[in-house]
Amino acid sequence: MVDDEEKPEPGEDQPQMSITEQLKAQTELAREEEFKRTPAPPGKSKQLLVVMRHGERIDEVNKEWSAISKRPYDPFLSDHGEDQAKKVAAKLKKFGIKKVFISPFFRCLQTASFAAEGLGIQPQDWTVTCAVGEFMNPKMMVKKGGKCPEGHINSWFFEGNGLKEHVAKKLPKQTASKLQYGQLDFKRYPENLLNSRRRYNRAFQAIADEAQGENVLIVTHGDGVNASVTRIWPWAIAHPVLHTGFTVAVREKEDDGMWGHWKMVSKRGETGVWWRAELQPAYHVFKGAQGVVQGAAGTVGGIFNKLKR
Repeated sequence: MVDDEEKPEPGEDQPQMSITEQLKAQTELAREEEFKRTPAPPGKSKQLLVVMRHGERIDEVNKEWSAISKRPYDPFLSDHGEDQAKKVAAKLKKFGIKKVFISPFFRCLQTASFAAEGLGIQPQDWTVTCAVGEFMNPKMMVKKGGKCPEGHINSWFFEGNGLKEHVAKKLPKQTASKLQYGQLDFKRYPENLLNSRRRYNRAFQAIADEAQGENVLIVTHGDGVNASVTRIWPWAIAHPVLHTGFTVAVREKEDDGMWGHWKMVSKRGETGVWWRAELQPAYHVFKGAQGVVQGAAGTVGGIFNKLKR
């Protein structure tokens, strides 16, 4: 359990959308992201997906850092953040993690390195991918005093290099040379919350399938962890996530050899992640009303097409 004094303040680092807007976005995603069954690999009956936030950032303890840094959008871990990343391995060991997927932001690379070392997972089983990068909103990517450069993030984040060269500058050579790489650049920029959650949802599913039934750790950002909750429970309104807070989800092989639905294993507040459940009834009302509207629109469209013939 997490100590009460470590609980986040509501609203801290929360995407700038009202609860109504969040619920609307999550409902839309739930409707468009239809569950697609995929075959479970031979010999695999269960898979765990652990989604974790990075450790404490330097700009959260040094309030002047963002104003003087050349890369205010890519802070490294504070000393406390490094300690958090080292200690979290003890909490993760029971999940039998075999593969690690990592956001290319420096704080995530560092967090994953410390955690994976503690778990005994070798660099050849790490994959760096832009698919689980930060919420691509320039207003959310920097603290007070900092600013993102103009233009698309791909034009400045890698400083003229590619992803592999970027990572090679951040991690020891003997580590970087053994890594695997997924999505090599960022796509939509800037994003709103709907875009961000859609990206995370699809990335998590693709990563789980790619891992061929092995248990996976994804080291990402706060909104990525929130997305790991709302992709399973679209009615949940997630609070800010503690540093190295994580969720655990499971899917099991069904009788026909296909994977079943993901189910949340984590309990609210148990691993540094909180969400509100009181909007569940409102979600079902909103979802039902949205279905009625779409159904009516489809009927009207059908009638109109017949009249045109």
